[in-house]
Amino acid sequence: MPGYVAYPPELSYPPIPRTDEPAIVVREVGSSRRVYFPGDIERTSWRSGHTGLSRMLRNAIRWLLGDDAPVRLEGDGVVESFAWETEAGFALHVLNYTNPAMHKGWIRRYYPIGAQKVRMNLPPGQKVSRVELLRAEKDVPFRQSAGAIEFPIPGVADYEVAALIR
Repeated sequence: MPGYVAYPPELSYPPIPRTDEPAIVVREVGSSRRVYFPGDIERTSWRSGHTGLSRMLRNAIRWLLGDDAPVRLEGDGVVESFAWETEAGFALHVLNYTNPAMHKGWIRRYYPIGAQKVRMNLPPGQKVSRVELLRAEKDVPFRQSAGAIEFPIPGVADYEVAALIR
């Protein structure tokens, strides 16, 4: 669809009902994968909060990564996560951005999110003896098998750090 105004609501409709413009172009050649969005999908997704666009972006990124994503979180909310190896083991930071003002640059109140299911790939031969949530100050159960570890984070107010101790 070509662009059209978002406000006022009475003018928020596409000017033409159909086009032959593609919404997404996907190609896989050998081990190379490419995704092209001919429109301004990212900005539109962020500005509108449209769940369908968010899902399309998330699915495209997952398809590009294949099964190589080092960390996967499943759960409601908008989160940022990053992980790295530490001297004691591994650390996973989870930041909760779920907030009606998340695009405005300031957060005056936190909107806690529920459980996040974590799956994290580990280097070959690495064993974890315990998983501690540093913000919540408690250990959580985990399951380790085939080079990966899975564990829950029961909830996140603003942020949580999972310490995976060798």
